[in-house]
Amino acid sequence: MTEPAKWVYDDLDFDNRVTNLMWTISGNYDENMDAGEKSFISRDVALYQGITAGGRRKYINWDAVKRFIISRVKAGMDKDVLLGLIQMATDVLVEEKLMKERPGIYDIRKKAYDDILSDYFRMHTDNLLEKARHALVLEKVGKTPRMDVATNGLISDIKSLSGCEDTIEMLKGVEAVYIKYFPIYVYSEDGEVIGEERRSDAEPSDFNDFMMEEFYDDALEEEMQLDESLDEIAESLLGDSGEGSGLNSDVKSNRVLRIKAEDLDKIYEKVSYHFGKTYLSTPEVRRLQNRVCRDVHENCRIHLTDGVIRSNCDNGFQKNLVGRHKVKNTLAYGVNKRIHKRNIHKLRDSIARTLVQEEFKDEIPSDQGMLVPNKLWRVGRSSNTKVFVRTLDNDKGSYVVDILIDSSGSQRRNQALVASQAYVLAQALTLNGIPNRVMGFNSFLDYTILKRYRDYESSLRANENIFEYYCTGNNRDGLAIKAVVEELKSRPEDNKILIVLSDGRPNDIKVGKGQSQTLEEAYRGATAVRDTAIEVRRARQQGIMVLGVFTGKERDLPAEKLIYGKDFAYIKDINRFADLVIKYLKQVITN
Repeated sequence: MTEPAKWVYDDLDFDNRVTNLMWTISGNYDENMDAGEKSFISRDVALYQGITAGGRRKYINWDAVKRFIISRVKAGMDKDVLLGLIQMATDVLVEEKLMKERPGIYDIRKKAYDDILSDYFRMHTDNLLEKARHALVLEKVGKTPRMDVATNGLISDIKSLSGCEDTIEMLKGVEAVYIKYFPIYVYSEDGEVIGEERRSDAEPSDFNDFMMEEFYDDALEEEMQLDESLDEIAESLLGDSGEGSGLNSDVKSNRVLRIKAEDLDKIYEKVSYHFGKTYLSTPEVRRLQNRVCRDVHENCRIHLTDGVIRSNCDNGFQKNLVGRHKVKNTLAYGVNKRIHKRNIHKLRDSIARTLVQEEFKDEIPSDQGMLVPNKLWRVGRSSNTKVFVRTLDNDKGSYVVDILIDSSGSQRRNQALVASQAYVLAQALTLNGIPNRVMGFNSFLDYTILKRYRDYESSLRANENIFEYYCTGNNRDGLAIKAVVEELKSRPEDNKILIVLSDGRPNDIKVGKGQSQTLEEAYRGATAVRDTAIEVRRARQQGIMVLGVFTGKERDLPAEKLIYGKDFAYIKDINRFADLVIKYLKQVITN
């Protein structure tokens, strides 16, 4: 087997020429070619790859492509097949646009594909995708390949995507092609393939409605508009503050922003508009902020809300967005509804048995306590003089649980799973009569947003609000914990428990107001970890048991251990969240 022709890029001048072609086509001189985009077949192929690399950067929205791939793979599509289809679709789309702009590219493409074809082995495969790739190369060098019906149909459908106006339209076409020619896999709880389905594009299905939600009715574009609108709000308020270019440059460089005092009310209006009005009165909010917004949180504020759907909010766009996420989370729960219901009943019964066992009173022989008349004969006649019994009461009193969930953008990958597990946990606790509150937290500018899905005494039906869980923004863990503890510590129950689900990476911007000079550090790294750890220890000193449930990456484990100490759990599978929390609660009850 021969080695790849690495000599193609050993020539520095030639390598620079390929890169310059990519820059010229894309118009972006900050980009670099990935190693996977470089071909070692020949110089002509390398040059053409440089041209198409520039075209892909110019015409394709790769953020949208990545989000599309993640969501479709989760739905059961084969990742390798999906990537192959996207590669062929982007190639035909980019090539068509490039040759319209620069006709001279046609000759370079012809030489490149001649070399690519000579590098192909004779095709002996039943793989539909590979046969389509080979046939496309043959067509591009002017040959007429022999194809079966399926290959011919697949190629025709791929080539029809060359006229797409944008990336979203192309991705809609790619999904239609996949559904038409390839299976969608059904997975078990353990991730094993247990079956497959095929659906015709002419037969709409629940899967199609669910997975296409982001792309039909401009839903994906609306989500992107939301993030952009929040950035625009910040930029409009901060852009003329002397920092130069507003949010985008300042946040990315040092994450420290300065804000004019007269703009504070404007920010509150926007926060209420996008996240829902607060359920607290103005005096209550001020009292809470005076108690918790100190030290590293000096310039921060708290916004407690029931969300745009359940509060008095006239932002129809945001209500629709959150409503769609609620439907998405609910459908994800419904896929394994039978399993989830079984887990709810199992966890409910487990807690109930533990509580009943702890209610029993044990009586042990003793030298003091309640006299047992029928044991008086032992006096003077036996060395065992214990004629009393002492009652040991195992009852530790009542319990209350707060569940605090990180709803920043870093949790978006787990959104539906977290919502399902939080619902299962809340159901099990509520069915046992244990007061519990579920809240999500994220931040926008100087506000830490605490969204209440259910309150301590809410009905069982209120647990469905948990499916409104939606991830966006940053996270200021220390302030969120501090604010939740303020109310939790005033509860009348004997045992107060706080469960925090997070990725162990507190991360927020620093906002300075007026002439404040306290802008030494942004809220991230060691500063954020230290602050969160301090708040956890303060909560424990006030008699609150705190459990940290970590869902992040292994490299962040040391920070999580520093924050929560021995009472923390690392779960790689978010589906174990409810089960793990119940196990912890049982330990609390029995110890």
